[in-house]
Amino acid sequence: MDVIKRASQAVGEGGARVSLVIKADIRPGHTGELDGKVERVNAKLQQD
Repeated sequence: MDVIKRASQAVGEGGARVSLVIKADIRPGHTGELDGKVERVNAKLQQD
């Protein structure tokens, strides 16, 4: 949630209003998916 807050604050600096939609895919029996996604995104960002 911290990244959502920081992103919306950064976007908000350029205007008076920020609109965002958050989608969650929660699957019983799967653990660590959110952490895994964050790790994959961070790895991709470091490649660029």
